Amino acid sequence: MIIRDIPQAQCKALVAANRLARLACSEADRPYLVPIFYAYADSCAYAFTMPGRKLNMMRNNPNVALLVEEKGNGRGWSSVVAEGRFEELPDRIGSKRQRDYAWSLLSQHAGWWEPGALKPVTPPLSDHTGNVFFRIRIEHMSGREAVDE
Repeated sequence: MIIRDIPQAQCKALVAANRLARLACSEADRPYLVPIFYAYADSCAYAFTMPGRKLNMMRNNPNVALLVEEKGNGRGWSSVVAEGRFEELPDRIGSKRQRDYAWSLLSQHAGWWEPGALKPVTPPLSDHTGNVFFRIRIEHMSGREAVDE
């Protein structure tokens, strides 16, 4: 097995080709890691979530990372860590175009709203879901792959 760095173009291609990532965020020296579905465009990962721990942490500390992985042939694999900053796309005047863009990217894929809309708690009494679109502006990517010799 050989492990090697992969070039930036291959990192971007792997992130663009996938839909599922692990989102890492932290607050008060406490890490938190969760799966998210995303869409990649313009050096940003666009996603959707509901209010909760992840959103609170990203609002308090916008420095986040995504881990995107692919299984290769045999024992092979590729992974990319994309570091960046969380940016909320609020439901208000001034953000509509960015929010609509996020929705258009995400809605091209079946199940785009999962797991962000599947919060394991009793639903709120009101009809307002409090859904939140956001993007992660990717500032740096690095990747590695393992291939059989």
